[in-house]
Amino acid sequence: MTVPQSPVSQHASPSRSPLYVASTPLDQTTGRPIIQRILIANRGEIAVRIIQTCRKVNISTVAVYVTEDASSRHVREADTAICLGSLSRTTDKSPAQEGNDTRNPFLNIPLLIRTALSTQSHAIHPGYGYLSENASFATAVRAAGLIFLGPSTAALTSLGDKRAAKTYLRRNAPSIGFPVILKASAGGGGKGMRIVREPSQLEAELERAQSEAERAFGQRDCILEKYIAAAKHVEIQIVGDEHGAVVAFGERDCSVQRRHQKVVEETPCAFLTADMRREMCDTAVRIGQLIKYAGAGTVEFVVDVQTRRFYFLEVNARLQVEHPITEEVMGWDLVALQVYVAAGGQLKDLPALEGGQWRTPAQGHAIECRLCAEDPKNNFYPEHGKVQLWRPADGVLGPGRDVRYETAIQTGAEVSIYFDSMIAKIVVWAPTRALAIEKMSRVLAQTACVGVKTNQLFLQRCLLSPEFRKPTYTTAFISSNLEQLLQFPEVPLQEYLPLIPSLIIRSLAQRGNTRARPFQHIRRQFRNQHCDPVNIHCDVVTTITGPEAGTSSMCVWDPPTAGQSPSLKHARLMPVPVEKEPGAATASYNIMSNTLRRAATKAVTPSAIHVDSLRPAENSLDSPTPSSTFTMEVSVDGRRIVAHVAVPSPGTATGMVDRSQRIYCHFPSLGTYMEFQRDSLLSFAEGRRRYATAEEAGKRTVTAPMPCKILSIEKKNGDSVKAGQVVMVIESMKMELSIAVAVEGTFQTEWRKGDAVEEGRILCLVV
Repeated sequence: MTVPQSPVSQHASPSRSPLYVASTPLDQTTGRPIIQRILIANRGEIAVRIIQTCRKVNISTVAVYVTEDASSRHVREADTAICLGSLSRTTDKSPAQEGNDTRNPFLNIPLLIRTALSTQSHAIHPGYGYLSENASFATAVRAAGLIFLGPSTAALTSLGDKRAAKTYLRRNAPSIGFPVILKASAGGGGKGMRIVREPSQLEAELERAQSEAERAFGQRDCILEKYIAAAKHVEIQIVGDEHGAVVAFGERDCSVQRRHQKVVEETPCAFLTADMRREMCDTAVRIGQLIKYAGAGTVEFVVDVQTRRFYFLEVNARLQVEHPITEEVMGWDLVALQVYVAAGGQLKDLPALEGGQWRTPAQGHAIECRLCAEDPKNNFYPEHGKVQLWRPADGVLGPGRDVRYETAIQTGAEVSIYFDSMIAKIVVWAPTRALAIEKMSRVLAQTACVGVKTNQLFLQRCLLSPEFRKPTYTTAFISSNLEQLLQFPEVPLQEYLPLIPSLIIRSLAQRGNTRARPFQHIRRQFRNQHCDPVNIHCDVVTTITGPEAGTSSMCVWDPPTAGQSPSLKHARLMPVPVEKEPGAATASYNIMSNTLRRAATKAVTPSAIHVDSLRPAENSLDSPTPSSTFTMEVSVDGRRIVAHVAVPSPGTATGMVDRSQRIYCHFPSLGTYMEFQRDSLLSFAEGRRRYATAEEAGKRTVTAPMPCKILSIEKKNGDSVKAGQVVMVIESMKMELSIAVAVEGTFQTEWRKGDAVEEGRILCLVV
């Protein structure tokens, strides 16, 4: 059965019914639900998503977590949360060591089953990734008397027949024809995926694919496919029950990918004709029926845009990351359907099924964007650290019926190296594709995820690209348009943005001055030389991120005039003059102070700045320190700037003006956050000296960007290396990363293959 498409509504914001939530089947003997408590053998946003549906159907939830993930929302929102130990290599006797060899509790089958039984759970939901497609896990769950919220063991095993050994790959790759693609058979998300363009690369790439697959999913098996460059990745959502019925819930276009991992998905696929859609859905249903598929799954296809022919790829026997967009256009809660069919429910008994067709057809258009902690400008290198501020869009663009935020992060949460880089999914619905694109770009721009580099701006550039508007865009969309997608946008008032960090620190210092202090009526930075022109308020603001990264500006504040409103200030911006002796603190300070003494700032027209509002935000995590997140609305020469601000470790407000301070500002008009450093003249000059010394040493030193494991060392001590040459391969955040040197010289390292390296430690030297 397939779900029909409905006529497009012309209403830009029509009211919609909530998702249809199938109730849990009852036990005929006791009259109680067959499933009353579910253990979620997963983490993060998918665990939160499952918890939300379980609440709707009155099912209790058990979350499992590791110590490195204790701040995740799924831990707090579940009815019960159980710590399974640590992922740290230094922990030798954590519960994760019991029962098998793995150090990852999410891959430890005996431990997960014991935890489910000890919490009197009736079922286990595997989420996606980890053990979600592991036939041994499904078998063990059912052998323990529990319900596995996934397909039958027989279906998982039959799908496992596609797995091939190394010998088979070597023998068959030439017959398929290069290029080919290697993929981890037990999961997705781009893990364990490699394109092999010639036979000589096959063995090395297979080893890396297997290594990455084993760490992510606990299995080394890989599959081999023909790689089609100019193709669309289109998948069909299916749901089957244990009585042989299989239903197709339409398609998803997942062609916007980087590193073979999806980043933007949409439904319906604008490229498909009605006949193609019907044929692909019918094919997916036949495949599901053939393997007696029960549960939610996805049948994946490659569509050749030249010939309009489609080719079967594989069946993903689990819930997909992108399932929310199908829910939004089809109106069904797919997690509830998973629970329904796992408890023995029949699809034909659902009231929405009538005469072999769904009563409610597909409506509108939905888009999902995966917000990832990564640096697009650095080959999408994963990032980690503390989320200084998490603030969803508000108003009509905020969370609601047509805008979904699926995430486990919050203000103060840590993005860990131990997990996937995806930290949130943002989903929007609109009546048409054009409206959905515009809505998503605005929602992204107004979402503040501050403190960790993300692909937020990159996603907006993808959506607004003219090439994305064309239904024929392919999986080569990002690689073909990368230069344009990485450009930083130009926005009005951008040249005034350095004023904001300076204004923030001074506003906080002024607000923090509530207690009496000696000479409290004397302004800060006062010098007992009132005739000296340098005796004025001046900050130095350095832009850390963005196109102007590394540039510093002097922000000079005019003294208030008689009767001037406290909210009105006047300031002048000018570049920091370049000293003749770079790195000399005294020279740097003197050239700035002499610039002020010569009254050079008088040649700069001052900007009138009015603080319209300054509203503190509530931290999402309990913290012993006062709130350092807030929203500031400012008018600069009559033009409005909004900034969502985080000031880490603000300390005492009275000392802010006199020391160096990092400030993060998310500007909705820009669509991302910028990082600044605000200094006094003296602290800036001192910092310049330290920076000059470290810069030269940094060229010949490669440090670990995050805690990692060394997978291979490509050079021996004493070998000659050239600038840009890869010398190491490390693993972190479930990804393999290549390490290159910046200068030419002789290679040296103290590490060996398999060593664990802490963040900031020196990986290698070039001497």
